[in-house]
Amino acid sequence: MVGLTLKSLLKRKSGAAATVEALLEALGGGVGIEADSGERLLGSSGNEVLRRAVIFEDATLGWVVGSASAGSAVAGLLAHLIAKESERRALGAEVLHLYREVHLIDQLSEQLAALLDLTAVAQSALDQARRLIAASQGCIVVPDAAQPVASFGTPALQLSPALVAVIMERGTAEIINERASEPRWRGDDQGTGSLICAPLRAKQRTVGLIALANDTGLPYSTADLKLLNTIALQTAAAIENSMLCAEMVGAVRDREQLSAIQKELDTARTIQHSLVPRTFPPFPERTDFDLHAQMTSAKAVGGDFFDFFLIDEDHLGVVIGDVSGKGTPSALYMAVTRTHVKTTALRGMRPEACLHEVNRHLVSEKASSMFATCFYGILNIQTGDFNYCNAGHNPPLLLRVDGTVEVVPAEGGLPLGMFGGMPYSGDSVRLGPGDALYLFTDGVSEANNAALDDYTEERLAATLSQTAVLGCREMIDYVMADVLEFAAGAPQSDDITMVALRRSSVSPA
Repeated sequence: MVGLTLKSLLKRKSGAAATVEALLEALGGGVGIEADSGERLLGSSGNEVLRRAVIFEDATLGWVVGSASAGSAVAGLLAHLIAKESERRALGAEVLHLYREVHLIDQLSEQLAALLDLTAVAQSALDQARRLIAASQGCIVVPDAAQPVASFGTPALQLSPALVAVIMERGTAEIINERASEPRWRGDDQGTGSLICAPLRAKQRTVGLIALANDTGLPYSTADLKLLNTIALQTAAAIENSMLCAEMVGAVRDREQLSAIQKELDTARTIQHSLVPRTFPPFPERTDFDLHAQMTSAKAVGGDFFDFFLIDEDHLGVVIGDVSGKGTPSALYMAVTRTHVKTTALRGMRPEACLHEVNRHLVSEKASSMFATCFYGILNIQTGDFNYCNAGHNPPLLLRVDGTVEVVPAEGGLPLGMFGGMPYSGDSVRLGPGDALYLFTDGVSEANNAALDDYTEERLAATLSQTAVLGCREMIDYVMADVLEFAAGAPQSDDITMVALRRSSVSPA
C-alpha cells in the first residue's frame, strides 16, 4: 500500500508505537526496530544480534534486530499491526471513494432536476458518469433517434443495432470486456476494449440507454455496472421529465396554433359575411322578380361571394364567384374582386366587357397566385333577356316554369386574375314568365358524404326540377335540405353558396 512504512506506523504518540514500546519493555530490552533505510525507530539491540526482515505485500518495510525469541515476538506484532493499518487505510479509501460517488451522484441528481432539455440532460449524465467510471467514449441513445442525443470521445462511440435492440428490449445491463471477440455485437461497433451499457428505465418503460467504453485494456466490473445502473435510474427519470415537458410544450404550441388558425378563420368569415347581401328580400318594392341567396361557410372558410344590384330600373345585375384558397388571404382577395366587379358593372358595361376590365385590374394588382372564378349576368326585367359572361365558374341552371332544367352554356373565359389580356365573350338566354335561374358554387355539386361521393350536378338538376312552383327562398331551402341529407353529417371542405332569381309570372301593373 502506497505510503505505509514502519516509520509512519510507529510515529510518535501513535497507538501502534505505544503497543510496540510496551512489548519491548516487557521483553526487558535487547530488541531494536529499524526502518528499511537503517534508521533506528524504537528499542536497542543486545549482544546477540539477529536481523529479521519485516515484509508486507512483498516489500521490506524494515528490520527487527535482537535475539531470536524476542525478535520473533516483536516481528509478529509488527506484522499484525501493519495488516490492521493496511485494512484501516483500505477501508478509509473505500469510504472516501464511496463518499465521492455519493457526492457526485447527489450532484448529478441536483443538476438533472434543474434541466428540462433532453440533450442537456443526457450530456450532464455522461459528464458525471465519466468522472465516476473510467471511459474514453460514451453516448446516450433514445428510441427513434438516428444519432445519440449526447456523446463524448473521438471517434464517437458506435453501438451495433443488435446491442441497442437487446438492451432496450430486455431492460438489463451488459458488460462486454472484449468487444472485438464478442460475436453477438458485431455490426456498426468496430471498437476494441471494454464496453458497459445500462438501460434507462422509468416507470417500467425503457426511454433509452447509456453506454461507456474504454480502450485501456482494463475490464469493467460488477461494481462499475452497479454504479452505472444508479446513474441510469436518475438519468431515465430526468429524460422522462424532459420528454413530458416537450410534449406539454408541443401541446401548448399546438393549442396556440389552433387558436391562431381559428382567429384567422373567424376573421375570414367576418370579412366574407360582411361583404355579401344579408337582407331579404333585397328589393321589397319590386314584384316583377323574386331573388334570394344563401351562403353556408365551411369550417375552413373559402372565398365564395355573391352580389346583386339594380343597374337601372329595368336591369338587374347578378354575380357569383369563388376565390381560390382558404382563410383570410382568400377572404381579402374575394373582397377586392367583388368590389371591382360591382363598381365596374354599375358603369353599365356589358358582362364580357365588365369581366375583361376586372381581370385587367386584378392582374395589374396581383401580389399572389390567387384567382377567382366568376359568373356575371344582367337580367332585362321587362323582356327576360339575360346577358352573361362566365369566367371559369360552374354554369348556372335554368329552371323552366314546367320543371325542365337546362344548363346555361358556359361561354366566357378563364378565371379572373390568372393572365392579362385574355378575351372574354358573352352569351344570353331568355327567362320566360315564371322561369328561374339558379346560380351556385362547387361547394354544392362537390358536397361529400362519408364515402367521399360527390353530390354532383346531375343530382342537383334533378332536385331543382322539383321546385318549379316554389319561391326562391323555398327553392334554396329545398336544395340545401337535399344536400344535407346526402352528406349525412359528413363535414364539408368548401363553402356552399346558392343564388336563385325568378322572373315574375305576372307582368307588373
